[in-house]
Amino acid sequence: MSHRPSRAALVLVLAACLETAVARAADYPWVMLAPANDSRDADEVAHDDQQSLSMVAVINQDEELLHQSLVWRKVMIKDLLAMQVPFCEMHFDAVNPVGLTPEEKGILAEYLKRGGFILFFIDAYPYPEEEFWKIKEWPVIDFLTRELPASDPGFTIRKATDDFPLFKVHYKTETADAIRHELTGNPNTPNRTLVYYKSRLCCFVMGSYSYLEDGTWQAADRPFSTDFSMELKSYQLIVNVYIYAITD
Repeated sequence: MSHRPSRAALVLVLAACLETAVARAADYPWVMLAPANDSRDADEVAHDDQQSLSMVAVINQDEELLHQSLVWRKVMIKDLLAMQVPFCEMHFDAVNPVGLTPEEKGILAEYLKRGGFILFFIDAYPYPEEEFWKIKEWPVIDFLTRELPASDPGFTIRKATDDFPLFKVHYKTETADAIRHELTGNPNTPNRTLVYYKSRLCCFVMGSYSYLEDGTWQAADRPFSTDFSMELKSYQLIVNVYIYAITD
């Protein structure tokens, strides 16, 4: 993709993809993946689910381009291959890392080989900068960047730069301040990791951040806010990822 496609072209391509998907299933799901051994706190899980639900509701309300309502559902990784879905999201906590089971790793690898796409969110928002940035061990990222390529040379790893097509497939996005702050200051971050399978993008890693105040990254207070609005730049990037995933 060497240039930003026209809106009319996107409408035609996306409508065809959605029509095909709807023909395969009673609805068109937006899937939140859940591991068997989720290491996130219960309030963190609830916050992530509600944030995702809210985001899907806004997409359904505002994105005329899609021409089809998305239906949010949560699915255990073990059940993923029984479904036909082109797009999933999955959250994980880097400070309290999740350990995927061998069965789950096999299922995720097979899902990606079959043409699926996963948007991985790093939950950074519960932690202050000094606690999150010191993390150097990333079991989920190691699975993506080391274990997958070792198991099948069709998997390759890259890092997205600002000129990557995903950032302008629909919205012309700009990097949010919290993301730029981490990308330039944290040598351990796996943010913007890309996973390809046989030249097709199948995974994108991004962070779910707290906010910057006077140049400082602040941890979100518990109990987490019930205001599930998102920074516009982050919302636009997620819409871009979704469109890119199902039309690529």
